[in-house]
Amino acid sequence: MSRIISIAIAAVLVFTLLSGCSGDASEPARRAGNVPAGESPRGAVKIKYVVPGVESRDHMEVMAAVNRKLADDGIGVEVEQRFIPPDVWEQKINLMLSMGEEFDLFHIMQDRVPFSTYMGKGALADITASVEKYGSHLKKAIPQDMWDGAQAEGKTYTVPTYWVEMASEGQFDIRLDMLRQNHLDVPRTPEQLLQTMQVVMNNWKGKRKPYLPVKGDFDPIAVHTTVLHRAYDSFPFTVKDKLFYVNQSGDVLSWIETPEFRKDAEFMRKAYTMGLLHPDLLVMKQEQVKAQLDSGEWFVYFGTGGSLGALRKVNPAAVNTDVDAVYFRPEKPYLRPLTIKNSNAVPVTSKHADEAVRFLDWIYASQDNYDLIQYGFEGRHYTTDGERDVQKLKGYSGSETQLGNIHFIRTNKVSGLPANNRVLYQPNDQAQNSVAANFIFDPTPVKAEYANVMSEAAASVTPIYMGVLAYDEAFPAALDRMKSAGLDRVVAEYVRQFREWRGASGKSSIEGRDSQ
Repeated sequence: MSRIISIAIAAVLVFTLLSGCSGDASEPARRAGNVPAGESPRGAVKIKYVVPGVESRDHMEVMAAVNRKLADDGIGVEVEQRFIPPDVWEQKINLMLSMGEEFDLFHIMQDRVPFSTYMGKGALADITASVEKYGSHLKKAIPQDMWDGAQAEGKTYTVPTYWVEMASEGQFDIRLDMLRQNHLDVPRTPEQLLQTMQVVMNNWKGKRKPYLPVKGDFDPIAVHTTVLHRAYDSFPFTVKDKLFYVNQSGDVLSWIETPEFRKDAEFMRKAYTMGLLHPDLLVMKQEQVKAQLDSGEWFVYFGTGGSLGALRKVNPAAVNTDVDAVYFRPEKPYLRPLTIKNSNAVPVTSKHADEAVRFLDWIYASQDNYDLIQYGFEGRHYTTDGERDVQKLKGYSGSETQLGNIHFIRTNKVSGLPANNRVLYQPNDQAQNSVAANFIFDPTPVKAEYANVMSEAAASVTPIYMGVLAYDEAFPAALDRMKSAGLDRVVAEYVRQFREWRGASGKSSIEGRDSQ
């Protein structure tokens, strides 16, 4: 027995020595601190922050440095991040909320499950007082119209993430290197886009066909078919909550019954029959779309995507200006369909709402704080040019979509795509908000009909909208099923609530945003 104990003690001593040697002694104390990964600064209130994603290799070490700096800055908060794989995120977070599990902060992707859905289930804490008391940096870094969009009945229920200029909605990426190779000009209309895509598809030399990278959905914002809307005479308008067309005059219509829906569907049908869409797009997952972009086997993408490294897999001579961000009819207004795309909320089960807000506020208190949590240790996980450039190295990566802010974001000038950086990460002072951008629909009065309509739309409308079924042949029966599910009553309730909200808000039909 004594021999076993001696071996165990020796092992512990060796592990201790190795652990001491493995630390990065050159890391500045103000960044790395002296708190080993997994330990807590004294006196700090520990909060749990739940996010979709996968933990980076050096995540624990960076978070130890974050917690040390939180302590040094007198914030009194320690943060523990819990990662949930993206493919099971919604199921897991819904289970945690429904079971009353105690945690303090979680991420919301507004274009997938809006905060109003969680709020309607009574899952979110009112953080109005916490933001007022501890959110001075948050309020400075995030525009007021976004805060307006985070409220219901004058109460704040989530902290918006101003990581992207939402007026970027409505543009598409196109590869200029492929245009040059095929002696083509940038398409200026949807019809020209189809013709251009067909030429490039026929001449493609890659291993896989450069299908338009989309997956099945009937929501224009989710699949970025909003790029087509700028070409229509009726623009500007937007589609809210997948079902409702709203123009800037405040008119609300059933989206699937509009001429614009039909135009979208007919465009996608042409693309599908021309072989420009993946034959299995109805069952594709977002991970498959991303994999296509990462492979470089693409020519046009609705939205912003891709990277220089991916382009060079197909064209070794590609440069970062070989992708352009294009808007149809650029003379038309730039529209934000939403003011909030992502946010972070405090669940009602949390006992530390103040601390959660103080943590978020601390991130935007300085560029140093932001850089630490987003990029890790300078010189080890990233380098900069002393201004806004960032070159990310290996070992750690934060999430701009979860905690980013346009006023602090660093972009990659070397291998990033300048066209995308411009439309995504620079405020567009010429843009206007949709009149419905901050409207929150409460489906409770038509709960059963709303659930039935959404389910029926996913089954019947999606194949039509994505071009798999012809509009003329399939739409009449699909509309009958939607009507039977309760579409008319849902639309009428939306109209009623929207009109009441507009009357109560006292706001103009077109809202802008003050530049900062």
